[in-house]
Amino acid sequence: MNDKWEPLNPDNDVVHFHKEDFENLPSTQIVFQLLNEVKKIWAKHCTSSASRVFDEGFECYVLMPGKQWRTGKIRFSLQFCPDKLEIKEKEENNQLDINQETSPLDDLRQQLKQGGN
Repeated sequence: MNDKWEPLNPDNDVVHFHKEDFENLPSTQIVFQLLNEVKKIWAKHCTSSASRVFDEGFECYVLMPGKQWRTGKIRFSLQFCPDKLEIKEKEENNQLDINQETSPLDDLRQQLKQGGN
């Protein structure tokens, strides 16, 4: 596995867990559905509201290497770290080639959205 973490898009990305990892959650979900489930679990077990933790954020100070202390907010999100990097580069200008026209997950996303209503 590499160490390059990518943010997940809550509205488009789909996650599938091994059944034994999260026995009380559906194994395949759109990321926004998973975040909603995590918010419910958070609300049940923690005193801070889930909306503050995942949406609004908490006031805080952050210190990063080479920078001064900064004020702002912090919130939680989901990220993915692929086992292998899959970067395709265009030969002529060395830019990333991203094809967003169709995806093999489009049908699955549609089914999950219809099933969640």
